[in-house]
Amino acid sequence: MKKILLIIVNIVILTAFWSLLFAPLYLISKKLGIGVTALITALYLLFLFISISYKYFWSFQTFKNKQSIIKFLFIAFISFLFLLYSTNLVFRTHEAYKYLMSENRAGVEGVEYQADEILGFKPVPNAKVFETYITGDRIPIAYDSNGFRIPLSGESKINESNKIGLLFLGCSFTFGAGCYAEETFPYIVSKETNLSYINAGISSYGLAHMLILAEKLIPNYKPDYVIVQYSPWLVSRSVNMFAPVNFFSLPVPYFAEKNNNIVLELPVYNSYFKYFDAHQIKSSYKDSFLKFLFKEAVVFSFYEIWSYLKTQFLLITGQRLRPATNLIEVENYTYNKIRAIAEKNGVTLIVLNLGDIEYSRNSRHLFSDENVYFAEADSFLNEFLKTSHSKDYYMEFCHWKPSGRDSILIDYHPNSKAHRLIADSIIKEINKTKNRKP
Repeated sequence: MKKILLIIVNIVILTAFWSLLFAPLYLISKKLGIGVTALITALYLLFLFISISYKYFWSFQTFKNKQSIIKFLFIAFISFLFLLYSTNLVFRTHEAYKYLMSENRAGVEGVEYQADEILGFKPVPNAKVFETYITGDRIPIAYDSNGFRIPLSGESKINESNKIGLLFLGCSFTFGAGCYAEETFPYIVSKETNLSYINAGISSYGLAHMLILAEKLIPNYKPDYVIVQYSPWLVSRSVNMFAPVNFFSLPVPYFAEKNNNIVLELPVYNSYFKYFDAHQIKSSYKDSFLKFLFKEAVVFSFYEIWSYLKTQFLLITGQRLRPATNLIEVENYTYNKIRAIAEKNGVTLIVLNLGDIEYSRNSRHLFSDENVYFAEADSFLNEFLKTSHSKDYYMEFCHWKPSGRDSILIDYHPNSKAHRLIADSIIKEINKTKNRKP
Protein backbone atom coordinates (compact mmCIF):
# COMPACT_ATOMS: atom_id res chain seq x y z
CA MET A 1 0.00 0.00 0.00
CA LYS A 2 2.81 2.36 0.89
CA LYS A 3 4.58 1.64 -2.42
CA ILE A 4 1.38 2.33 -4.37
CA LEU A 5 0.94 5.59 -2.50
CA LEU A 6 4.57 6.49 -3.27
CA ILE A 7 4.01 5.94 -6.99
CA ILE A 8 0.84 8.05 -6.93
CA VAL A 9 2.67 10.90 -5.18
CA ASN A 10 5.45 10.74 -7.78
CA ILE A 11 2.92 10.88 -10.61
CA VAL A 12 1.24 13.93 -9.03
CA ILE A 13 4.61 15.65 -8.64
CA LEU A 14 5.57 14.97 -12.24
CA THR A 15 2.19 16.19 -13.47
CA ALA A 16 2.68 19.42 -11.55
CA PHE A 17 6.17 19.83 -13.02
CA TRP A 18 4.84 19.18 -16.51
CA SER A 19 2.09 21.78 -16.13
CA LEU A 20 4.39 24.45 -14.70
CA LEU A 21 7.38 23.88 -16.95
CA PHE A 22 6.03 22.64 -20.28
CA ALA A 23 5.22 26.01 -21.87
CA PRO A 24 8.53 27.80 -21.14
CA LEU A 25 10.56 24.63 -21.74
CA TYR A 26 8.85 24.11 -25.06
CA LEU A 27 9.95 27.59 -26.17
CA ILE A 28 13.48 26.97 -24.89
CA SER A 29 13.62 23.59 -26.61
CA LYS A 30 12.65 25.20 -29.94
CA LYS A 31 15.35 27.85 -29.56
CA LEU A 32 18.04 25.29 -28.65
CA GLY A 33 16.89 22.63 -31.09
CA ILE A 34 15.85 20.19 -28.35
CA GLY A 35 13.65 17.40 -29.68
CA VAL A 36 10.54 15.93 -28.07
CA THR A 37 12.37 12.64 -27.50
CA ALA A 38 15.04 14.35 -25.42
CA LEU A 39 12.37 16.23 -23.45
CA ILE A 40 10.44 13.05 -22.60
CA THR A 41 13.63 11.17 -21.76
CA ALA A 42 14.69 13.92 -19.37
CA LEU A 43 11.31 13.81 -17.64
CA TYR A 44 11.53 10.03 -17.36
CA LEU A 45 15.01 10.23 -15.84
CA LEU A 46 13.78 12.85 -13.40
CA PHE A 47 10.97 10.49 -12.40
CA LEU A 48 13.51 7.74 -11.74
CA PHE A 49 15.72 10.12 -9.79
CA ILE A 50 12.85 11.23 -7.55
CA SER A 51 11.66 7.66 -7.10
CA ILE A 52 14.97 6.13 -6.01
CA SER A 53 15.97 9.10 -3.85
CA TYR A 54 13.05 8.74 -1.41
CA LYS A 55 14.23 9.63 2.11
CA TYR A 56 17.64 10.72 0.74
CA PHE A 57 16.39 13.68 -1.26
CA TRP A 58 12.76 13.88 -0.13
CA SER A 59 10.06 12.16 1.88
CA PHE A 60 6.48 12.86 2.83
CA GLN A 61 7.83 15.07 5.62
CA THR A 62 9.34 17.36 2.96
CA PHE A 63 5.96 18.87 2.09
CA LYS A 64 5.04 19.89 5.66
CA ASN A 65 6.79 23.27 5.56
CA LYS A 66 7.37 25.94 2.93
CA GLN A 67 11.20 25.96 3.06
CA SER A 68 11.44 22.21 2.43
CA ILE A 69 9.05 22.46 -0.49
CA ILE A 70 11.03 25.33 -2.07
CA LYS A 71 14.29 23.42 -1.58
CA PHE A 72 12.80 20.28 -3.14
CA LEU A 73 11.40 22.16 -6.15
CA PHE A 74 14.66 24.03 -6.71
CA ILE A 75 16.81 20.89 -6.66
CA ALA A 76 14.31 19.03 -8.86
CA PHE A 77 14.23 21.90 -11.35
CA ILE A 78 18.04 22.14 -11.56
CA SER A 79 18.22 18.35 -11.92
CA PHE A 80 15.68 18.48 -14.73
CA LEU A 81 17.61 21.19 -16.60
CA PHE A 82 20.79 19.14 -16.29
CA LEU A 83 19.04 15.99 -17.52
CA LEU A 84 17.43 17.92 -20.36
CA TYR A 85 20.79 19.32 -21.43
CA SER A 86 22.49 15.93 -21.14
CA THR A 87 19.87 13.92 -23.05
CA ASN A 88 19.61 16.55 -25.76
CA LEU A 89 23.39 16.61 -26.11
CA VAL A 90 23.57 12.82 -26.43
CA PHE A 91 20.76 12.65 -29.01
CA ARG A 92 22.13 15.49 -31.15
CA THR A 93 25.69 14.18 -30.89
CA HIS A 94 24.57 10.71 -31.95
CA GLU A 95 22.82 12.14 -35.02
CA ALA A 96 25.89 14.17 -35.94
CA TYR A 97 28.17 11.19 -35.31
CA LYS A 98 26.13 8.89 -37.57
CA TYR A 99 26.14 11.54 -40.27
CA LEU A 100 29.88 12.13 -40.07
CA MET A 101 30.75 8.43 -39.99
CA SER A 102 28.46 7.29 -42.80
CA GLU A 103 30.23 6.18 -45.94
CA ASN A 104 27.76 7.41 -48.58
CA ARG A 105 26.49 10.59 -47.00
CA ALA A 106 25.31 13.74 -48.72
CA GLY A 107 27.62 16.61 -47.92
CA VAL A 108 31.13 17.81 -48.65
CA GLU A 109 34.30 15.77 -48.70
CA GLY A 110 37.11 18.09 -47.68
CA VAL A 111 37.36 21.49 -45.98
CA GLU A 112 35.34 23.94 -48.09
CA TYR A 113 34.43 26.81 -45.75
CA GLN A 114 35.99 28.85 -43.01
CA ALA A 115 34.49 31.30 -40.53
CA ASP A 116 34.46 34.99 -41.43
CA GLU A 117 33.65 37.96 -39.21
CA ILE A 118 31.80 39.79 -42.00
CA LEU A 119 30.17 37.06 -44.11
CA GLY A 120 29.77 34.50 -41.33
CA PHE A 121 31.45 31.90 -43.52
CA LYS A 122 33.22 31.88 -46.87
CA PRO A 123 35.08 29.40 -49.09
CA VAL A 124 38.66 28.50 -48.24
CA PRO A 125 40.94 30.04 -50.91
CA ASN A 126 42.32 27.47 -53.39
CA ALA A 127 40.20 24.71 -51.83
CA LYS A 128 39.43 21.56 -53.82
CA VAL A 129 36.60 19.45 -52.44
CA PHE A 130 33.85 17.09 -53.56
CA GLU A 131 30.08 17.38 -53.22
CA THR A 132 29.00 13.87 -52.20
CA TYR A 133 25.63 12.14 -52.50
CA ILE A 134 24.02 9.07 -50.92
CA THR A 135 24.39 7.36 -54.29
CA GLY A 136 28.17 7.63 -54.07
CA ASP A 137 28.39 10.34 -56.74
CA ARG A 138 31.13 12.95 -56.23
CA ILE A 139 31.12 16.36 -57.95
CA PRO A 140 34.50 18.16 -57.85
CA ILE A 141 34.51 21.76 -56.62
CA ALA A 142 37.47 24.12 -56.98
CA TYR A 143 38.05 27.69 -55.80
CA ASP A 144 40.61 30.29 -56.84
CA SER A 145 42.80 32.34 -54.51
CA ASN A 146 39.89 34.75 -53.85
CA GLY A 147 37.42 32.01 -52.94
CA PHE A 148 35.45 32.11 -56.22
CA ARG A 149 34.36 28.91 -57.94
CA ILE A 150 36.37 27.92 -61.00
CA PRO A 151 36.57 24.79 -63.17
CA LEU A 152 38.75 22.03 -61.74
CA SER A 153 41.28 22.76 -64.48
CA GLY A 154 41.85 26.17 -62.92
CA GLU A 155 40.53 28.03 -65.96
CA SER A 156 38.89 31.06 -64.38
CA LYS A 157 39.01 33.45 -67.33
CA ILE A 158 37.68 32.60 -70.77
CA ASN A 159 39.66 35.25 -72.65
CA GLU A 160 43.21 36.47 -72.18
CA SER A 161 42.24 39.91 -70.89
CA ASN A 162 42.56 40.77 -67.22
CA LYS A 163 39.32 42.77 -67.44
CA ILE A 164 36.37 41.12 -65.71
CA GLY A 165 33.31 41.19 -67.94
CA LEU A 166 30.76 39.38 -65.77
CA LEU A 167 30.12 39.29 -62.03
CA PHE A 168 27.52 36.82 -60.76
CA LEU A 169 25.94 37.22 -57.30
CA GLY A 170 23.60 34.66 -55.76
CA CYS A 171 23.27 31.44 -53.77
CA SER A 172 23.74 27.75 -54.63
CA PHE A 173 21.69 28.21 -57.82
CA THR A 174 24.30 30.64 -59.14
CA PHE A 175 27.15 28.62 -57.63
CA GLY A 176 25.91 25.56 -59.52
CA ALA A 177 25.41 22.99 -56.77
CA GLY A 178 25.29 19.46 -58.16
CA CYS A 179 26.89 20.50 -61.47
CA TYR A 180 30.42 20.63 -62.83
CA ALA A 181 31.67 24.21 -63.14
CA GLU A 182 31.63 23.90 -66.93
CA GLU A 183 27.90 23.10 -66.81
CA THR A 184 26.89 26.19 -64.80
CA PHE A 185 25.29 29.25 -66.34
CA PRO A 186 28.11 31.65 -65.26
CA TYR A 187 30.61 29.56 -67.22
CA ILE A 188 28.30 29.12 -70.23
CA VAL A 189 27.50 32.84 -70.45
CA SER A 190 31.18 33.70 -70.12
CA LYS A 191 32.21 31.28 -72.84
CA GLU A 192 29.54 32.31 -75.33
CA THR A 193 29.99 36.06 -74.84
CA ASN A 194 33.80 35.80 -74.63
CA LEU A 195 33.71 37.82 -71.38
CA SER A 196 35.79 36.79 -68.38
CA TYR A 197 33.75 36.13 -65.25
CA ILE A 198 33.62 35.83 -61.49
CA ASN A 199 31.15 33.36 -59.98
CA ALA A 200 30.61 34.85 -56.51
CA GLY A 201 27.53 32.73 -55.85
CA ILE A 202 27.90 30.72 -52.63
CA SER A 203 25.61 28.00 -51.27
CA SER A 204 23.34 29.19 -48.41
CA TYR A 205 24.07 32.88 -49.04
CA GLY A 206 21.24 35.43 -48.94
CA LEU A 207 20.67 39.08 -49.86
CA ALA A 208 22.83 40.36 -47.01
CA HIS A 209 25.81 38.38 -48.31
CA MET A 210 25.13 39.53 -51.86
CA LEU A 211 25.08 43.20 -50.85
CA ILE A 212 28.34 42.88 -48.92
CA LEU A 213 30.00 41.24 -51.93
CA ALA A 214 28.55 43.85 -54.31
CA GLU A 215 29.97 46.68 -52.19
CA LYS A 216 33.40 45.06 -52.34
CA LEU A 217 33.62 43.46 -55.78
CA ILE A 218 31.89 45.95 -58.09
CA PRO A 219 34.19 48.91 -57.29
CA ASN A 220 37.20 46.62 -57.20
CA TYR A 221 36.71 44.82 -60.54
CA LYS A 222 34.34 47.21 -62.36
CA PRO A 223 32.85 44.44 -64.55
CA ASP A 224 30.82 45.19 -67.65
CA TYR A 225 27.79 43.39 -66.19
CA VAL A 226 26.68 42.30 -62.73
CA ILE A 227 24.06 39.53 -62.79
CA VAL A 228 22.13 39.45 -59.51
CA GLN A 229 19.93 36.48 -58.65
CA TYR A 230 16.32 37.20 -57.61
CA SER A 231 14.68 34.30 -55.71
CA PRO A 232 12.15 34.22 -52.84
CA TRP A 233 14.41 32.44 -50.35
CA LEU A 234 17.20 35.01 -50.63
CA VAL A 235 15.29 37.65 -48.69
CA SER A 236 14.02 35.22 -46.04
CA ARG A 237 17.61 34.13 -45.35
CA SER A 238 18.67 37.75 -44.94
CA VAL A 239 16.28 38.42 -42.05
CA ASN A 240 17.61 35.54 -39.98
CA MET A 241 20.61 35.88 -37.69
CA PHE A 242 21.68 32.29 -38.33
CA ALA A 243 22.15 30.17 -41.45
CA PRO A 244 19.93 27.07 -41.85
CA VAL A 245 22.55 24.41 -41.02
CA ASN A 246 22.38 21.21 -38.96
CA PHE A 247 23.98 20.43 -35.59
CA PHE A 248 25.29 23.91 -34.74
CA SER A 249 24.56 27.64 -35.02
CA LEU A 250 26.20 29.62 -37.81
CA PRO A 251 25.81 33.43 -37.42
CA VAL A 252 25.46 35.37 -40.66
CA PRO A 253 24.91 39.02 -41.65
CA TYR A 254 21.27 40.11 -41.65
CA PHE A 255 19.03 43.10 -42.18
CA ALA A 256 17.44 44.98 -39.30
CA GLU A 257 15.31 48.09 -38.85
CA LYS A 258 16.55 51.28 -37.20
CA ASN A 259 14.58 54.52 -37.10
CA ASN A 260 12.28 53.16 -39.83
CA ASN A 261 15.25 52.45 -42.10
CA ILE A 262 16.76 49.15 -43.23
CA VAL A 263 20.32 48.61 -41.97
CA LEU A 264 22.82 45.79 -42.41
CA GLU A 265 24.05 44.00 -39.28
CA LEU A 266 27.18 41.83 -39.24
CA PRO A 267 27.25 38.35 -37.64
CA VAL A 268 26.61 38.54 -33.91
CA TYR A 269 29.70 36.43 -33.13
CA ASN A 270 32.41 34.45 -34.90
CA SER A 271 31.34 30.85 -35.34
CA TYR A 272 32.91 27.72 -33.86
CA PHE A 273 32.65 26.58 -37.48
CA LYS A 274 36.27 27.62 -38.04
CA TYR A 275 37.41 24.62 -35.98
CA PHE A 276 35.33 22.10 -37.93
CA ASP A 277 37.04 19.52 -40.19
CA ALA A 278 34.71 16.63 -41.03
CA HIS A 279 37.45 14.44 -42.53
CA GLN A 280 39.73 14.87 -39.52
CA ILE A 281 36.87 14.16 -37.10
CA LYS A 282 35.93 11.00 -39.00
CA SER A 283 39.48 9.65 -38.91
CA SER A 284 40.00 10.59 -35.26
CA TYR A 285 36.77 9.24 -33.78
CA LYS A 286 35.79 6.24 -35.89
CA ASP A 287 34.14 3.63 -33.63
CA SER A 288 34.64 5.95 -30.63
CA PHE A 289 31.31 7.67 -29.99
CA LEU A 290 31.97 8.35 -26.30
CA LYS A 291 35.34 9.90 -27.12
CA PHE A 292 33.68 12.09 -29.72
CA LEU A 293 30.94 13.00 -27.23
CA PHE A 294 33.26 14.16 -24.45
CA LYS A 295 36.17 15.61 -26.44
CA GLU A 296 34.22 17.39 -29.18
CA ALA A 297 30.49 17.61 -28.48
CA VAL A 298 30.61 18.72 -24.83
CA VAL A 299 33.12 21.51 -25.55
CA PHE A 300 31.19 22.52 -28.64
CA SER A 301 27.89 22.52 -26.73
CA PHE A 302 29.19 24.80 -23.99
CA TYR A 303 30.39 27.21 -26.68
CA GLU A 304 26.95 27.11 -28.32
CA ILE A 305 25.13 27.76 -25.02
CA TRP A 306 27.44 30.64 -24.13
CA SER A 307 27.02 32.14 -27.60
CA TYR A 308 23.23 31.80 -27.39
CA LEU A 309 23.06 33.49 -23.99
CA LYS A 310 25.42 36.22 -25.16
CA THR A 311 23.26 36.85 -28.23
CA GLN A 312 20.09 37.08 -26.17
CA PHE A 313 21.78 39.51 -23.78
CA LEU A 314 22.87 41.74 -26.68
CA LEU A 315 19.34 41.72 -28.13
CA ILE A 316 17.63 42.42 -24.80
CA THR A 317 20.00 45.28 -23.93
CA GLY A 318 19.64 46.79 -27.40
CA GLN A 319 23.32 46.36 -28.29
CA ARG A 320 22.19 44.34 -31.30
CA LEU A 321 19.13 44.95 -33.48
CA ARG A 322 16.54 42.27 -34.10
CA PRO A 323 16.02 41.13 -37.72
CA ALA A 324 13.73 43.17 -39.95
CA THR A 325 10.19 41.88 -40.56
CA ASN A 326 9.17 43.70 -43.75
CA LEU A 327 10.56 41.52 -46.56
CA ILE A 328 9.41 43.86 -49.33
CA GLU A 329 11.32 46.78 -47.84
CA VAL A 330 14.43 44.60 -47.45
CA GLU A 331 14.28 43.55 -51.11
CA ASN A 332 13.74 47.10 -52.31
CA TYR A 333 16.61 48.36 -50.18
CA THR A 334 19.06 45.66 -51.27
CA TYR A 335 18.48 45.63 -55.02
CA ASN A 336 18.36 49.42 -55.26
CA LYS A 337 21.56 49.62 -53.22
CA ILE A 338 23.28 47.20 -55.60
CA ARG A 339 21.92 49.15 -58.55
CA ALA A 340 23.32 52.41 -57.16
CA ILE A 341 26.75 50.80 -56.70
CA ALA A 342 26.61 49.47 -60.27
CA GLU A 343 25.62 52.83 -61.78
CA LYS A 344 28.30 54.65 -59.81
CA ASN A 345 30.92 52.35 -61.32
CA GLY A 346 29.50 52.29 -64.84
CA VAL A 347 28.31 48.68 -64.57
CA THR A 348 25.17 47.32 -66.25
CA LEU A 349 22.82 45.54 -63.84
CA ILE A 350 20.90 42.44 -64.91
CA VAL A 351 18.39 40.95 -62.44
CA LEU A 352 18.10 37.18 -62.85
CA ASN A 353 14.55 36.01 -62.11
CA LEU A 354 14.98 32.42 -60.96
CA GLY A 355 13.17 29.97 -58.70
CA ASP A 356 9.48 30.88 -58.83
CA ILE A 357 7.79 32.27 -61.93
CA GLU A 358 4.97 33.89 -59.93
CA TYR A 359 7.33 35.47 -57.43
CA SER A 360 9.64 36.66 -60.22
CA ARG A 361 7.02 39.17 -61.35
CA ASN A 362 7.69 41.13 -58.14
CA SER A 363 11.14 42.07 -59.36
CA ARG A 364 9.58 44.49 -61.85
CA HIS A 365 8.37 46.60 -58.92
CA LEU A 366 11.80 46.97 -57.31
CA PHE A 367 12.83 49.98 -59.36
CA SER A 368 11.09 53.24 -60.14
CA ASP A 369 12.12 53.32 -63.82
CA GLU A 370 12.63 50.87 -66.66
CA ASN A 371 16.38 51.27 -67.13
CA VAL A 372 17.06 47.84 -65.62
CA TYR A 373 17.46 44.55 -67.47
CA PHE A 374 15.71 41.36 -66.36
CA ALA A 375 16.87 37.90 -67.40
CA GLU A 376 13.63 35.89 -67.30
CA ALA A 377 15.09 32.47 -66.56
CA ASP A 378 11.82 31.22 -65.07
CA SER A 379 10.01 32.01 -68.32
CA PHE A 380 12.67 30.18 -70.35
CA LEU A 381 12.32 27.13 -68.11
CA ASN A 382 8.53 27.31 -68.30
CA GLU A 383 8.56 27.52 -72.11
CA PHE A 384 10.72 24.41 -72.26
CA LEU A 385 8.28 22.52 -70.03
CA LYS A 386 5.43 23.25 -72.44
CA THR A 387 7.14 21.13 -75.10
CA SER A 388 8.76 18.51 -72.86
CA HIS A 389 7.47 14.97 -72.53
CA SER A 390 7.00 15.02 -68.76
CA LYS A 391 6.02 18.69 -68.32
CA ASP A 392 7.28 18.24 -64.74
CA TYR A 393 9.73 20.81 -63.36
CA TYR A 394 11.52 18.44 -60.99
CA MET A 395 11.78 15.68 -63.56
CA GLU A 396 13.27 17.97 -66.18
CA PHE A 397 15.43 20.38 -64.20
CA CYS A 398 16.68 18.58 -61.07
CA HIS A 399 19.36 15.94 -60.55
CA TRP A 400 18.34 12.28 -60.95
CA LYS A 401 20.29 9.07 -60.62
CA PRO A 402 19.27 5.81 -62.38
CA SER A 403 18.29 3.07 -59.90
CA GLY A 404 17.25 -0.13 -61.58
CA ARG A 405 14.27 0.57 -63.82
CA ASP A 406 13.56 3.82 -61.98
CA SER A 407 15.46 6.98 -61.07
CA ILE A 408 15.89 8.67 -57.72
CA LEU A 409 16.03 12.41 -57.08
CA ILE A 410 19.38 13.24 -55.46
CA ASP A 411 19.44 17.03 -55.65
CA TYR A 412 16.76 19.72 -56.12
CA HIS A 413 19.17 22.27 -57.58
CA PRO A 414 19.09 23.08 -61.33
CA ASN A 415 20.77 20.45 -63.51
CA SER A 416 22.89 21.10 -66.61
CA LYS A 417 19.77 21.34 -68.82
CA ALA A 418 18.34 24.05 -66.59
CA HIS A 419 21.65 25.93 -66.46
CA ARG A 420 21.74 25.98 -70.26
CA LEU A 421 18.32 27.65 -70.39
CA ILE A 422 19.20 30.08 -67.59
CA ALA A 423 22.33 31.03 -69.52
CA ASP A 424 20.24 31.67 -72.64
CA SER A 425 18.03 34.12 -70.71
CA ILE A 426 21.09 36.07 -69.55
CA ILE A 427 22.74 36.10 -72.96
CA LYS A 428 19.52 37.48 -74.44
CA GLU A 429 19.66 40.44 -72.06
CA ILE A 430 23.34 41.05 -72.72
CA ASN A 431 22.64 41.20 -76.45
CA LYS A 432 19.74 43.56 -75.75
CA THR A 433 22.07 45.96 -73.89
CA LYS A 434 24.48 45.96 -76.82
CA ASN A 435 21.68 46.84 -79.22
CA ARG A 436 20.64 49.80 -77.04
CA LYS A 437 24.11 51.29 -76.82
CA PRO A 438 24.80 54.07 -79.37
